[in-house]
Parts: sequence; structure tokens; C-alpha cells
Amino acid sequence: MKFGNEKKIAEESLKTKKVREKLKKHLESFDQKVTAPALKKKLIEIHRWIERYASQRVVLKEKSISLFDENRNAAEFSQRVGILVEKLKQDMQVIYNKDRS
Repeated sequence: MKFGNEKKIAEESLKTKKVREKLKKHLESFDQKVTAPALKKKLIEIHRWIERYASQRVVLKEKSISLFDENRNAAEFSQRVGILVEKLKQDMQVIYNKDRS
């Protein structure tokens, strides 16, 4: 069932079609490279990398890690935000002084 207020979608441009085909070919070639032997080889490489840098690893039993520290250590304001905060403080001070007079 079609309604009268449906919008028609414009046909893809030639440039868009070419990019779509290029991306499709790229993804297909990538999929062909992902094979069981390739995954096994990459797994071995990852294990070797972990072994190589094992001496530099931090022992987690000695260090506590948390993703969220309940804002105990808030991040510093960026320079832009700091400027906006200072401007807001000045504006509020002007308003406050106006109201007091």
C-alpha cells in the first residue's frame, strides 16, 4: 500500500555507484584473506608479541585499575571550556552586582 506523502529516493550517481563497487570488491578481497590458516598465524604472532613484552607488563595484583572512579579524580577543563567558565563567572558577577544596586 502506497501513501501519497511518500518521498521518492533519487537514483545513485555514477560516482556513488563506482565507490560502492570499489568498496564491495575491497571487502570481498578482505573476506578472502580471512581464512583459518591466516587466523592461526595471527594468533601465533599475538602470542609471541605477548611473550616478548611480558617483562614490561604491570602485575595487576599490585595495582588497582578502575574505569570509573566516581569522579574522585576529575579531568582538567580544556582551555576552551576554561575560558567559557571564566566568562560565565564574569557575567554572573555583573548580574549579581546589578541586582544588589
